[in-house]
Amino acid sequence: MKTIYNTKLIQAAILLLLLCSLLFGGCANMNPVEPQGQPTPTSPSKQTTDAQEVKVTYNYGDTGPVELSNNNLVMKVGQKLILVPAPGLAKNTRFTSANDNFFGDIMQQEGDQTSGQLVFVAKKAGKGKLLVIPNGTETDRATELWVTVQ
Repeated sequence: MKTIYNTKLIQAAILLLLLCSLLFGGCANMNPVEPQGQPTPTSPSKQTTDAQEVKVTYNYGDTGPVELSNNNLVMKVGQKLILVPAPGLAKNTRFTSANDNFFGDIMQQEGDQTSGQLVFVAKKAGKGKLLVIPNGTETDRATELWVTVQ
């Protein structure tokens, strides 16, 4: 008889503890609130930079998409965009303008690609994208680099 009483008492205590934890746990405010008085940082991918050169590093392996250090830039007329391969990347990468000759009219290539770097200068306002294609032909693994010139 005493064993049944102890078992029921233990079950009741466990049930009470569970109900209390649900009650107190459910009363917490789960909606995050941003602190007042502190500015929220601008996303670095959308931020306009005042530097004269904007470098974007690209990298890829044998599988998966091309990885870019930044894939959405906002630039000013006169700034340079420098596409740099990651250290150790010695593969043939192809770059193609994906809309209305943006890279050619708005962003003009400067110099040649013998150093492995590709340099463009922003000539006038516009928006476009550049496809970064690994190994020259693997378009299914390509990544888009969006550039807005203001």
